[in-house]
Amino acid sequence: MTGGTTPRRRFVSSEEDIPPGLPLTSTDIALAHYDVPRDLGALPFGPNDMITRSLWVVFVGEWGIWTHATIPLDNRLDMGDEDDIARMCGLVGGLIRPPGCHDGEEALVVLRRPATPDPSPADEHIFRLVREAAANRETAPWSFFVAGPMGAREL
Repeated sequence: MTGGTTPRRRFVSSEEDIPPGLPLTSTDIALAHYDVPRDLGALPFGPNDMITRSLWVVFVGEWGIWTHATIPLDNRLDMGDEDDIARMCGLVGGLIRPPGCHDGEEALVVLRRPATPDPSPADEHIFRLVREAAANRETAPWSFFVAGPMGAREL
């Protein structure tokens, strides 16, 4: 280019710029609300995995499904290190803030671990810690799920 000019960026997208399958319909979003936690729970656990319990923050909205964070917890099914768990739940409470780029997205918080989807007292405690961490913050609408190889359950 000459004369010190820079090319202009095109900020307006046309219909052919939108990937197939987007935007998601309200039916797609409703299905994702249950399919995403179930599918996360179905991911395989390896026999030598050092971390088997994790918290996932996934956003679902008109413009897709995206994992915002995966936070490894430990390899236990009981409460574990309570201070560490509380710190991680506090982090999740901050991560479910409304996304800046799209309105109307919902956050799915998924506690993934190798057990049945029936919540244990430790799972319920983790849910309460996330709820407390989110209580004094602006958050997107969010749901909490316990997920494992045999399915997912919303708390």
